[in-house]
Amino acid sequence: MPLLAAAACLASATPAQAASHYRVRWGDTLTWIAADHHVTLTQLAAANRIDPYGVLVEGTVLRIPRHGHAHGAARMHASVRRSPTVAGGHTIVVQWGDTLSGIAARYGTTLQRIAQMNGLDPYGVLLAGASLRVPGHPHPAVTVAPAGVGFDAQSSIDHWSAHYGVDVHLARAVAWMESGYQTGVVSSVGAWGVMQVMPATWRYTELLIGHPVARTADGNVRIGVAYLHHLLSVFGGNERMAVAAYYQGPAAVRRLGVLPVSEIYVADVLALRARL
Repeated sequence: MPLLAAAACLASATPAQAASHYRVRWGDTLTWIAADHHVTLTQLAAANRIDPYGVLVEGTVLRIPRHGHAHGAARMHASVRRSPTVAGGHTIVVQWGDTLSGIAARYGTTLQRIAQMNGLDPYGVLLAGASLRVPGHPHPAVTVAPAGVGFDAQSSIDHWSAHYGVDVHLARAVAWMESGYQTGVVSSVGAWGVMQVMPATWRYTELLIGHPVARTADGNVRIGVAYLHHLLSVFGGNERMAVAAYYQGPAAVRRLGVLPVSEIYVADVLALRARL
């Protein structure tokens, strides 16, 4: 289309037609693109008439809707709720305090898959007592070797901080925020130990280290400190960003910056650093 004709079309377009555009890059997800442009996943999918949980192809040009597309998004959301697109699995009852991400972690799947199986907004409210379809069976509880007589969390933190070149006071502060130096703490999403390491983070950090690490209290500290060292490298030594990434996830920090809820965590860690 000639440039002048295109400009004329845009000038006379409705707000929906005049939406901005975005070219998909490698590694993008629809969820992150929606968050970056301050629209919902369902709004973005509806504006482009695509499956919100389908494959996103690099180079695709997406229309970014204005905020006024709530009615269209609501219609799409309603249709998704009436017709879940994935069959299989079995039904559980949501308990008070459950989150969709926590349930996904327990069943070894993703937040998006659980949402898709149930026709839910992955970031919506999850009501206690609701029935939810989940794939497979929950992962067995994490088996943690006893801390051992004489295990001292701070000594372990100090040792591995020196080994990986991480500021010992920063590592102590992260550990204190995560668990209060308690070795037996296991969260609802499977993070455990002094450093509250998730299973996926443990596996990833073992790859960075180059060999398996025993599931012990000391091993937990080693993995946590090694991962913190990795995050400091990824963010060029920026401690604020690295600590936020430990809490929020590095991909989210790169794409969205430090979220407000993470700012509190980061501020507390940096304040503790001066005292530990």
